[in-house]
Amino acid sequence: MEEFSNRRRLVKLSRHQEDSVLSLKFSPLATDRYDETMTVVSCILNDATDECYITSVDIIFLLEALIASKFSVEEKNRIRRNLEGFKPVTVSKSRVSDPFFALIMSYPPPRPRNIEKDVKVFPWRLLPQALQKIVGKYVRVSYSVTFIRY
Repeated sequence: MEEFSNRRRLVKLSRHQEDSVLSLKFSPLATDRYDETMTVVSCILNDATDECYITSVDIIFLLEALIASKFSVEEKNRIRRNLEGFKPVTVSKSRVSDPFFALIMSYPPPRPRNIEKDVKVFPWRLLPQALQKIVGKYVRVSYSVTFIRY
């Protein structure tokens, strides 16, 4: 299976809002079905921990899609500070031998990073709580989040 050998599953977000209810559905997406108009992030398997992660870059991308607005640099920094409570792991280019950093940097679009620099990663399992925490700062809605278990 390609996604297992790549250590990455593409995950597509479908968003539906009715009145104050925001419904999110995350579903796997085959690499060859990816289209840059879609909201797609990477669920990345770290062999060292046997756990899946999402980058802060992808979380911010998801948040922009959820509120249908681009964030300023200052707002992105504020979001990163708010996400610190979820205890991210910094994957660093200074540790040249870090295979997880090399893996993240090697991915083609959709890229889970912007440039080749240190990146914060969060356990995938914390994504629902992280989204609720940050989106709740922008809009007051009820949440219905559906995750496909991997």
